[in-house]
Order: sequence, then C-alpha cells, then structure tokens
Amino acid sequence: MRLGRYRREAVAGLRLQPGNTVVDLGCGTGANLPLLVRAVGPSRRIIGVDLSPEMLEHAQRKIDAEGWRNVELVTSDMVDYDFPPRVDAVLATLALATIPDYDSVIRTIASTLPPGGRLANFEMTWPEAWPDWLVKLGAKLQQPLGVTADLKDRKPARSLQRHFACCDCSERYFGAISFCIAIRQAGTGASQC
Repeated sequence: MRLGRYRREAVAGLRLQPGNTVVDLGCGTGANLPLLVRAVGPSRRIIGVDLSPEMLEHAQRKIDAEGWRNVELVTSDMVDYDFPPRVDAVLATLALATIPDYDSVIRTIASTLPPGGRLANFEMTWPEAWPDWLVKLGAKLQQPLGVTADLKDRKPARSLQRHFACCDCSERYFGAISFCIAIRQAGTGASQC
C-alpha cells in the first residue's frame, strides 16, 4: 500500500495557499512536512502536533536538515491540544482513529476552523464485512505498531460527517482506508460544499 499517494492527495485536498497556517495532527516523524512546506511557502506556520517526544525528535532533525523556519513542533495529546487562532487547515493522517476520544477532537476542529477551513483525514479502518477472526488476526499482526482490536469500532469518517456540513468521504482498498475532506461552512446547516 502506497501511503505517500494518500498523503499527497490529503494535502492537495486542503487547497492550501501561500500564507496559510496548517496544523498536522499526529505528525509523527514529519512525513507530511515536505508537502506542507511546499504548499504554504516560507511565510506562514506549520504546526506539527504529536504525543511522542521520540517521534518529534525525528521530525526536528528533518526540520533542521532542511532549514525550515516556519515549522513548529508541539508535544501534546490531540485531545488536549489548544488550537491557536487563525488556523486555516488541519491535516490528520493515520492519527485520529488511534485515540478513543477522536469525536471530541473532530468537534473541536469543526468549531475552530474559519468558514472555508478544511480538514483532510485518512485512516486505516477495519472493513465492516471483515469477520471478527480476521480483525483479531490483523490486530495481533500489527500489535507492535500499537494496533488493537478495539480500533475496529473507531470510525472517524462518521464523526467528520456529523460535525461538518460539507464532508466528502470515500473508502479505498476494499474499505481498509477511509479518506475524507471536510470543509467548515459559514453558518449552520449549510448544505452546499
């Protein structure tokens, strides 16, 4: 599975402009940073948020090696992260489903983004049609990556559709990947995307 393709598609779905500020939730080692730096240019901020100081150390080495001065890293749980004012977009790749309280994070993002602000998300998901024995086997094989069988019940795409009036979600790889672009609409109940 080529995750780089989904990262590029997610960043493109944010429709970033030079000067935008973007938050990369669950940024890990900084795999999305080169794409985000190219999209926003050197004049605005990219904020990488991750709970793991070890992952952020890898990301910081990448930032230092490239000389990026507009990238800031924050050690924080996504649930506790206090979004700064004037964030234009949020990127979450392979991150929201890893936390039990993803719904509150998505609700916070939906209320924080300005009208027209975008959230791009892609996650590995457990397809509904998979039998329980296959889910348990998959979780056991991916246990070193922190994957547990309870992830099968976490569906960030449903939460995105609940909190954003404009949300385009699709399934890929027979339902094993969920890919969503959500847009904050002006006013409530707006149905036009």
